[in-house]
Amino acid sequence: MSYNHENLIVGCGNILFGDDGFGPEVIKYMKDNNITFPGDTILIDGATSAPHYIFTLPEDKWRNIIIIDIADMNKKPGQIDVLDIEDVLESERYMDVHGISATYPLHDLKDKVNIKIVACQPENVPIDMEIGLSDAVKDSIPSTIKKVSTVLLGLME
Repeated sequence: MSYNHENLIVGCGNILFGDDGFGPEVIKYMKDNNITFPGDTILIDGATSAPHYIFTLPEDKWRNIIIIDIADMNKKPGQIDVLDIEDVLESERYMDVHGISATYPLHDLKDKVNIKIVACQPENVPIDMEIGLSDAVKDSIPSTIKKVSTVLLGLME
């Protein structure tokens, strides 16, 4: 799959751990419902490998990246917010199983590409495998898509 597009909308997370699968589930919903966005835009299910297999191989064509993911924002489960990459503190960055920060490659790109994170407050991220989003997070998918659209249009202006 080529990622040589101006706008990347990337759902990150692990569907095996409850609400952590939010990003991929939003991308799946958009694809299943033929939801499209303006401009040269691609929808990517980045799962847990996005930082290492996508963001470390930048294309000159990239202008905007919107990450869809969960974030503990101390808010009501299912609440959506837009974060800048600078809002993710080093001490709060998700570390993968190899101890590598999942946002590290994005910090290298931030001076060349507009990056926004559309984040959802999770309700259930279990320690043991459990497939499926909590109702609060699942119910936030339509509002997430609207937020992604608004963010993308703002970045394209």
